[in-house]
Parts: sequence; structure tokens; C-alpha cells
Amino acid sequence: MGSMRSSRVVAGILVSLGVLTCAGAYEVFARAEEEPSPPAAVPVATTTVASATPTAESFVREGPDRNATTTIGTCDEARRKGTERFTLAHFNDLQARYSDRLAGRSRYAYIAGYLRQLKKDVPSTLVLDAGDDYEKGAIAEVRSMGETTRRMVQALPIDVRTIGNHDFAYGEAAVLRDARLSAHPVLAANVRHADLADDEQPFRPFVRIDIGCVKVGIIGLVTQNFGADDRPTSDPYDHVFFHDDRYARILEREVKAHRDEVDVLIALTHLGYFEDSRIAMLPSSRGVDLFVGAHTEDLLRTPVSVGRPGGTRSWIVQAGHFGLTLGRADFAFDHQTNKLRLERYRIVDVDASLPMAEDVAALAEDLERGAAPTTHTPVGKARKEITVGSPMTALVARAAKDTLKTDALLLGRDLFWTNLPRGPITLQRMYEAMLSQRQPAGTAGFSSLWTVHLSGRELEALRRRALGNARYELVAPKRIDPSARYCLALDKRAVTYSRSLFGVTLPEATFGGELIDVLERYAIARTAQGEALD
Repeated sequence: MGSMRSSRVVAGILVSLGVLTCAGAYEVFARAEEEPSPPAAVPVATTTVASATPTAESFVREGPDRNATTTIGTCDEARRKGTERFTLAHFNDLQARYSDRLAGRSRYAYIAGYLRQLKKDVPSTLVLDAGDDYEKGAIAEVRSMGETTRRMVQALPIDVRTIGNHDFAYGEAAVLRDARLSAHPVLAANVRHADLADDEQPFRPFVRIDIGCVKVGIIGLVTQNFGADDRPTSDPYDHVFFHDDRYARILEREVKAHRDEVDVLIALTHLGYFEDSRIAMLPSSRGVDLFVGAHTEDLLRTPVSVGRPGGTRSWIVQAGHFGLTLGRADFAFDHQTNKLRLERYRIVDVDASLPMAEDVAALAEDLERGAAPTTHTPVGKARKEITVGSPMTALVARAAKDTLKTDALLLGRDLFWTNLPRGPITLQRMYEAMLSQRQPAGTAGFSSLWTVHLSGRELEALRRRALGNARYELVAPKRIDPSARYCLALDKRAVTYSRSLFGVTLPEATFGGELIDVLERYAIARTAQGEALD
């Protein structure tokens, strides 16, 4: 469909986008999206979050030094004769939860505070991030096309990071900006940019970190892209980042290339617990001491030990999601026997009892103010709780009718994350009920709203088909005139897969906005009228 063609996104800009309503008029509203391209007459405004408008070409020639070794602490030669201890802290699937507040301060301020204090108390500490730092968290990220999240990630004392599938969400330019400007190495041994030479690739397959006298190697692997149906796809991320799913073979290649140069070898993966377990059991992963995982968001309070043919073993760890918890592992390495021992492991709850980094708390507030000033300000109110299911679908139907001038709505029942509370509702709280996931990467969210024009006869046929699909709910006039024309709003998944979901082929669709865009506009309009959402 021509109107669903993705245009290149630009990280760090806030776009004033004209949306073609069903009434045929353009309405301008601020949003961080470029699908489809806005009319030429609509102005583009730059937010205060980013100081420049980057393009993919801006970051092509700045590939990382693949031979660089990072040093943590110093190596006293006397240590090489005995046992040396070091600590590993890890987290995964933070998913932009810096707008969460603990005692009034950003959750990331406590993550940063704890990790900084740990590094101070135990200088031989390595901090690993297993990916999915973006999406499903802060409305400020949506408004800034990912730039606020990039800035918040860089404020954390991370030593090495593997990129996750959600980290490709805002497209090529944003990904290259993230990798090129990162203060720490970003890994992905199985992803390549199609148009860049080997020495220009944004991701390193492997990195070596010397912690005192212990040489630690880290290999990064990432899972595949996801489609508008929220299912894995072999399509490259944003058409240019090609993904290789031969994880075991790629890991074996990197192990053979680097095992002899390190004392400890870690696979920092964004593949999921099942895939980590499967690979860890294979003979090809011999030499990998530890899998630090992500993607399935499992909270493993005790490391899982996996054996392989031949008697070697690996540990697998994963620390939940959303920055609710972190993992800490204390290791001892015997330089005489070359044996690694896991002495202690614990999960750390992130709460207001942890040390708090004031500068990170201030940064979160500044970025929210610049990208989404009303993040923590009520934009609407509800007379009673609006629950997930038909009440929430009915709310979206009213919002689409008011905002997009539609007559009917077809919406997936699984697109809502939580209820909307009774009373005042902030923009961030509203967003948490309808989180956006830009799938495939570099396009609008799969829950975004689109509009099509149908005859009454076509709408009635669709209604009959929708009745047989338990995943969807249709809100339409009780009486449909077969000879009339109707404007239908529906989610991107329904537009993309209308044939398989409902057995119909829809006419060309027009982009209406992310769910949060439509609901925010409706809430503001209702508030101006002194009315509640319900």
C-alpha cells in the first residue's frame, strides 16, 4: 500500500505533522513520526532535546575501533600467581522506564546511583547491558524519536552493551547515531549494515575488557526484527541492518577467534532464555563461561548451570525487565588453574533505598521537559476507571470520531496494557495504557491508527467477518446504509493483514496517528470543554 510506505526517520526531532482526516482536511498536531511523509506545507519544528538534525550519512564513517581493549583497574603482576576477584553487574530490557518515579525521582537515577557506588566500592566491576533500552516506556522517547532514551542510556555507567530488537525502532539514522556516539562499545556479531564496509560497521562482534589482570571477552548476539503482526520476521531492520539467525554458528566463529586471548568469555545476548539454553548445551559453545541474557525478560534469581557433552558448563543469568531489578555476580578467577568460580549471585531490587544520582534525576526531568512538557501533567480525567477491553475500545472509538472524523473503529483487543484510573490522568499515565512498538523497525507502531473509506455494503461485510475474530472488536453504527460511504479507523496490523485476519482486501489506507496521539488530542479537547474522557 503506497500510503504505508515508511520514510526515513530523523532522531531527535519533533514533527508537526498534518493528518488527513476522513473529512478530507489536514489537521496539524505535534508528534514524533514520519509515516507517511507529511504534506510539504506542514512545518517541521525541532525540539530542544537534540542540538542537530542527524542523517544516516552523518554517522557512516565513524566505525568503532575493533581492536580497542578497555581496562578496568590496574594489573599487579603479583595477582597472576593466585586468585583474582571481580564483580559483574547486569541488566536488560530497561525499555525506556526513566519516567517511572521512585520517591519523586527517575528510576534511572537509582540505577545509576547503585552502579556508581558499586564501582566505587568494588573497582573491579564490569557493567553489562543486554539490550532493549528503547520503547514501551517514556512518552518523551516517542516525542523525540528515541533521542531522550539515547541520552539516558549514556548517563548510566555501562561498560558494554548488546543492541536489542526494540533498539532499532526509530530507524537507520537513530541507530547509527546511538552506536557512533556511545561512550561504551555496542555489540551485535550477527547484524551488518548492508551499505557499509567492514571497518564502517556500527556494531562490534566482540570486545575485550581487562579487569585488573583478568582478561574478559564479550560476544554480542541479537534476535530478529518483528513485523506489524508482532511476530518475528526475517526482513532486515529498517531495510539496511541484515540479521543472521545462525546464532550457534556465529558464536562458535567468535569463540574460535578470541578464546585463546582471554581468561573469561561471556556471551552478552538478546535472544531469550530458551535460545540461550539451547545454544549453551551445544558443543559449539564450549569455551563460553557465562550467558548474560535478555529479550524474554525472565527474572532468574539463581544462575542456571547448563552442561554440554564433554563435561564443560556455562551459567545463564537474566535480570527481569523495566529496571525493576539488577543482577550482581561475584567471581573468582584462579590464574594458576585458569578456573572461574561463581562465589555469589543476587538480584538487587531497584527502589528508593538505593543511592540516587542527582545528575541523572535532573537529566530525566530536563529531557522530559524538552520533549514532552506535559509528561507528568494531567491532560484529561475519567469519572470512573476505564478498563482494558470494550470500555477502552469505546474510548478510542470516540477519540477517533472526534479527531479523525471516523464513523467506525476496528481495533485489536490486545493493544492495551493497563486500565486508565479514575480521576486526573497524566500524559505519561495515558501512554502506559497504550504503549507503542514501532514494528517493523523504522515504521509506525503496529497499534497505530489508519483510516479507509468503505461503502456501507463493505462495512457490513467486514462487521460479519469481525464477529468471528476473537482478537478484534468493531465499533460501528447499529444501522449501516448499504449505499452510504463510511470512514473506518483500524490498527496497522489489521490494515497490513486484513486478508488473513478477516478475509477482505481493504482500499488504500491513510495514516492517522499513534494511539497516544489520537487519545491525547481528544483528552485535551474534552478538558477544554470541561468534560471527562468518559
